[in-house]
Amino acid sequence: MKKLLLASVVALLPAAGFAAENALSYAYPVAPQGLPQPDPNQKHQAKGTPTGMQLTFREINNQFGPPDWFPNEHPTMPSVVKNGRPSHVRACMLCHLPHGNGHPESASVGGLPADYIVDQMHAFRDGTRTNNRVAAMVEMAKDITEAELKEAADYFTSIPRDKQRWIKVIETANAPENEVGPGGARFLVEGSTKTMPVGPTQIYEVAEDGEGVELRDQHAGFLAFVPVGSIAKGKELATTGGNGKSVQCSICHGSDYRGIGNVPRIAGRAPYYMIRQLADMRSGARHGKSMQLMVQVVANLTDEDIVNLTAYLASLDP
Repeated sequence: MKKLLLASVVALLPAAGFAAENALSYAYPVAPQGLPQPDPNQKHQAKGTPTGMQLTFREINNQFGPPDWFPNEHPTMPSVVKNGRPSHVRACMLCHLPHGNGHPESASVGGLPADYIVDQMHAFRDGTRTNNRVAAMVEMAKDITEAELKEAADYFTSIPRDKQRWIKVIETANAPENEVGPGGARFLVEGSTKTMPVGPTQIYEVAEDGEGVELRDQHAGFLAFVPVGSIAKGKELATTGGNGKSVQCSICHGSDYRGIGNVPRIAGRAPYYMIRQLADMRSGARHGKSMQLMVQVVANLTDEDIVNLTAYLASLDP
């Protein structure tokens, strides 16, 4: 990882329901301070792009015009997704990328029900979704028009299933040495042969192609190093409810965990995102009428349960 970017796009602060000392706090990443500034004149290009674009990092991080390196690989993109609207509605693809898969610090929204996406933006607006990662979403949700929101939601809903696979899950006792870097993403430490233990409450979601992630390349996916045995444990909990500890996920999310009606897909989604959601529901940071059905699901889950569930669900085909 070349550490070419200066910092994350938005300054993020702790919010209600988030405890910095929590064992799952790694799933709420914030870019370190003091990262080196990139050369403002150096141009970069994503591998294999047909566009011929060569951009500086200032251009790559343009909140109202980030790069679309592979414009032939997705449906026609509405203006709010591609460019946003100054000064508060950033381009949706800045963080979620053109196919909606996003990075670990954001969310995978490709293929989700349009009505669900709209409901979640309303939740950000109304203060029923809070944590240290939501500042930018709250700002956007308070300014975006309903017409813009519908356009964005319809676009991300239209992303085909074969473009939604983004995470490769690997069970291991030790992960390659990695660290939090630009944007709050995790990167492999270049040249290191050291490893980091993957304990029962730990997942390392790491850029497979660090430079590609920094370029906002929609081909640059992620590896998730999860605890040994976590997938089987998560499957047992998801399919049985843990003998009364929780509730079978298929009741609301479907037998393939791809969602039913306005209930979202959870198969193949990023583990860090799913950890945040389950932990936020458990703590009350995510609340409101739409969360009433999840209360009994999460109330008795331990941190280890949450890790096991997310490891299993992330390992499934989206």
